Amino acid sequence: MKKTLIISGSNSELAIGVINNLLKKYEIVLIYHSKKPKFHNSLNITKIKHSIEDEVEDLYKKVKKKTKNIHGIIHFNGIHNFKTLKSFNKEDFSNTFEINCLTFIKLVKLSYFFNKIKSILTISSVSSKMGNKGISLYSSSKAALNNLVKSASLELAGKKIRVNNIILGHIERGMGKKTQNYLTREQLISLKNRHPLGFGKVEDLFYALDFLLDTKKSRWITGSELVLDGGYLA
Repeated sequence: MKKTLIISGSNSELAIGVINNLLKKYEIVLIYHSKKPKFHNSLNITKIKHSIEDEVEDLYKKVKKKTKNIHGIIHFNGIHNFKTLKSFNKEDFSNTFEINCLTFIKLVKLSYFFNKIKSILTISSVSSKMGNKGISLYSSSKAALNNLVKSASLELAGKKIRVNNIILGHIERGMGKKTQNYLTREQLISLKNRHPLGFGKVEDLFYALDFLLDTKKSRWITGSELVLDGGYLA
């Protein structure tokens, strides 16, 4: 019997690519907030709508009706914001931190309702490790997420749940691909040059997630940041 993963934030091109790989090994419960996931009906996929404003207890009841054999949780939720410090407003701030950070906190709370969860993973960004013009909200929200992972790993260690974080560089698909629309040709060349091993692929992220989900191979890893960036931060 396949183990089950809860995945929140599954509509990006990157998430879809990773999930298609994960389906070879796991049953998937997709949690979505507004847009229904772009997956066709599958015996291995369950879709659950849950508003960000809804209580965690309500989400637990919805998941429990489908399965109790939850092995891990992956937090894919992420929203970019291409505004300068001068131009963003309170609503921009609230939306960015709500999607990038609050959704992770809700998933951590959800883990307390299940006894078999072994791993919680989230996706951060190399932008969280350095300043960048025009994406200060995104960068700061991902930096906050980094610290939330460390705190959660300590709080959940008593339940033997490992919490880890992938610091992601530029991937050819998903948000990374959208980012290219905001760059000039010169900026894109500069970005490529800052990745000594080139831009990443969906499979690179999948292999990292697969490793951190494995209770034998990554048994002694928690509160960690796995840098997956083709050398960007080197």
